[in-house]
Amino acid sequence: MDDHELRSLMAIEAAGMAIWDSTVVNGQIDEGTIQWSARGAAMVGLPAQETLQPFTQFLALVHEDDRDELLDTMQMAVDARAEYHLGYRVRLAEGTVRWLHADAKVLCGDGRHPDRTLGLIRDVTGMVEHERLVNERERMAEVTLDCIGDGVITTDCHGAIRFMNRAAEQLTGWPRQRAAGRDVNEVMPLVDEVDDTPLEHVAYKCLLRRETVGISSHAAMLTRDGRRIAVEDTAAPIRVNSGGIVGAVVVFRDVTHQRALSSQLSWHASHDVLTGLFNRREFELHISHALHVSKQDNHTHALLYIDLDRFKLVNDTAGHAAGDALLQILAKQLQERMRESDVLARLGGDELGVLLGYCRMDQARRIAEEIRQLVKDFRFVWDVHSFDIGASIGMAEISADSTSVSDLMIAADEACYLAKDQGRNRVHVYSPNDAAITRRHSEMMWVATLNDAMQQDLFTLYSMPIAPLRGNHMKHEEVLVRLTDEGGDVIRPDRFIPAAERYHMMPMLDRWVIRAVCRHIAYSVGSQSQPVREEQHGRNTETEVPVSGIFSVLAQEVGPTLYSVNLSGASMSDDALYQFIVSEFAVNRVDPAQICFEITETAAIRNLLKAQDLISQLKLIGCRFSLDDFGSGLSSFGYLKTLPVDFLKIDGSFVRDIASNPVHRAMVESIQKVAQVIGIQTIAEFVEDASTLEVISEIGIDFAQGYAVGRERALDSADT
Repeated sequence: MDDHELRSLMAIEAAGMAIWDSTVVNGQIDEGTIQWSARGAAMVGLPAQETLQPFTQFLALVHEDDRDELLDTMQMAVDARAEYHLGYRVRLAEGTVRWLHADAKVLCGDGRHPDRTLGLIRDVTGMVEHERLVNERERMAEVTLDCIGDGVITTDCHGAIRFMNRAAEQLTGWPRQRAAGRDVNEVMPLVDEVDDTPLEHVAYKCLLRRETVGISSHAAMLTRDGRRIAVEDTAAPIRVNSGGIVGAVVVFRDVTHQRALSSQLSWHASHDVLTGLFNRREFELHISHALHVSKQDNHTHALLYIDLDRFKLVNDTAGHAAGDALLQILAKQLQERMRESDVLARLGGDELGVLLGYCRMDQARRIAEEIRQLVKDFRFVWDVHSFDIGASIGMAEISADSTSVSDLMIAADEACYLAKDQGRNRVHVYSPNDAAITRRHSEMMWVATLNDAMQQDLFTLYSMPIAPLRGNHMKHEEVLVRLTDEGGDVIRPDRFIPAAERYHMMPMLDRWVIRAVCRHIAYSVGSQSQPVREEQHGRNTETEVPVSGIFSVLAQEVGPTLYSVNLSGASMSDDALYQFIVSEFAVNRVDPAQICFEITETAAIRNLLKAQDLISQLKLIGCRFSLDDFGSGLSSFGYLKTLPVDFLKIDGSFVRDIASNPVHRAMVESIQKVAQVIGIQTIAEFVEDASTLEVISEIGIDFAQGYAVGRERALDSADT
């Protein structure tokens, strides 16, 4: 071997390769032999020495799955006098499998007939195993990405798509094969969901800034078939070990439903559901802003407080559905007359508020008169009934001298009251002197009226049925109190209860109701014995009876009716109330199990410790409790752990339109599920029609109250 051949052989071996030399006999590769160098022999599992072996012996060393392909490839190259490149496996004596790769040429000794193939062979087992692991990891990554719910798209450094998982295919409408190589903005175009203006793609931002970025909270994606879905996504750079960026990965998901629900909840937080107008809370925020502007820039604004005249007549004559329709129609008409800078709100019941921004009082007075005239000219027709209503409007100026939102609302309210007191259907502008007169007049009138009613026994008990829906046959009535005036007209509690609360007369009124209900129960069951009550100088004096003695004075069984009696927040803070209730039970021989005390969620939370003590004491003797207006607070469910009530009375604002409002239905369903888990029965109030009754029955509510199951009536007639 000359120096040149030696150097070549050393270079070949240094590169980890060996000579691959085989002979061809009669044009057939399998009839020849193979000449191995020592390194080549070791590669196929032979002793590491120069070796000559028949081709058929070598073929026996080749993996059985690769023999035919190896033979065919080499024979085809021989027949074509061409090169061949071949990868194959050999199985060594101990069972180990190695991957080899051969590159060779076919040589012709006489220039025409092939007599040998000559080339190089190298062991590529490590390379093949590495590729196998890489492919396995890539396949595992693809399978994993296909299993997640978020869409995943990877791009190169120019934003061209390299990969999409199955979720990305489904969300965009693009198959991954067709999307590959396309610009990411073509496959996943992003727009602003508010005005449809194109957005800079999150992948471009990521590649430009070389950092992880998120997209706008108002982003939407246009799918291949033209649909638009709301999306949330992020993009992160794909870096190599050296730190360079070779592309971006975009992760996104469909948030259409969540964003719609969030929008709905946000709207409900600031709007009145019935009319679509702003609610009181949002209205007061606008007033606060107007007041801030007035103090900063000395601008003036006007606040209108509107009370609809004769609205109660519509409700009493045609029902709440008619009253609701009236409010909806009137609200729409008023909204159409508002200036762009004005704010119209429903403050509650039949009360509306208007904020006239940047408006002088003379101009505001003209606008108020226009509103009053619009309402006066409005004629509402419902079935066979036709109604004319009016508007009493109080107006107050918002200026740099105004003190607070609360004072402004009180001022406008008092001006409205004075407009009603002066004959209704008129506009009255607030002045401090009017407010003082109104407050004194209101205080004297209601304090005197309520005291007279208590002395002359002018209060009357009414009741409204609470109907069972789930096979429970318990008779359940809510007790309502009414006031009869000197002319014999019945005054509803919404007229006098606010005054009683304001002037601390509710404990006295609650005690009257409790005593009257106990007397009603005593006489309705035909008790012949007189109440255990002493008469002293024409006044009744209760005899205190300890709890342990209550049931010993019950002379007979009472009827099955359960009476719900409302308790005010002030009464729950009355330390003497418990003993008063116990005494009334004893002297009237009333089974405590017939009484369910109804407390509002707001009052209970405001007097939480007192409420807990009173509930615990009265439940020990058999009374039951109902939590009214449940759901109106922000932390309703949390308080159920500390208030061991028997019934939840779901706030009527959720029930009234439950048949058409999916958000309210979902809220009621949630309340029902929680109540069921805790073991509390549920009552839906304001069940005014058959469709509402059907929905709450489907949800599983236990009791219904409202015109769909029974109207209010005098308590005596309720038991006949």
